[in-house]
Amino acid sequence: MMQSIGKWALQILIVVVLAYCIIYFGVQSTRNLGQSMEPTLSNKDLILINKAAYITKEPKRFDVIVFQSAQNDQLPLNIKRIVALPGETVQIIDGELYINNKKIEHKVFSELITTAGVAKEPITLGEDEYFVMGDNCNNSEDSRFSNIGNVHESDIVGKAWIHIEKWNKFKKIR
Repeated sequence: MMQSIGKWALQILIVVVLAYCIIYFGVQSTRNLGQSMEPTLSNKDLILINKAAYITKEPKRFDVIVFQSAQNDQLPLNIKRIVALPGETVQIIDGELYINNKKIEHKVFSELITTAGVAKEPITLGEDEYFVMGDNCNNSEDSRFSNIGNVHESDIVGKAWIHIEKWNKFKKIR
């Protein structure tokens, strides 16, 4: 009887530890708030975050990331696209995005950027900083504004991974 109870308790402990590891290190869900990531994500879209994506590799340009506000960790999570990497210099000139004095061409940022914000002047990122923008760059509060600013690597929760359109329709976020 005691051996049976012991096996049962061990199985429960293993399940609890695995569930904790999956939640803490693996996957988390959140909702996109607002229109800043349209057309990639709409207001209130449910997404899954791959929290383990950056354990063995660094975030890349144009990854869609989820991060916590450095100023207030009580605010909802932010979802934006990385446009500049650590050590790079970013600037917006005449509505165009430049990284290290080279104009960036990307399908998401095809329209002119009407507000340069702090990126009107060149911004050189620190060794653990990323410059992020919303896909709907003319309706996005992002690194161009002081209340978001540059995103530190330690504030990144993970990579926006799966967009759940309906409970039976999943789409990988690109």
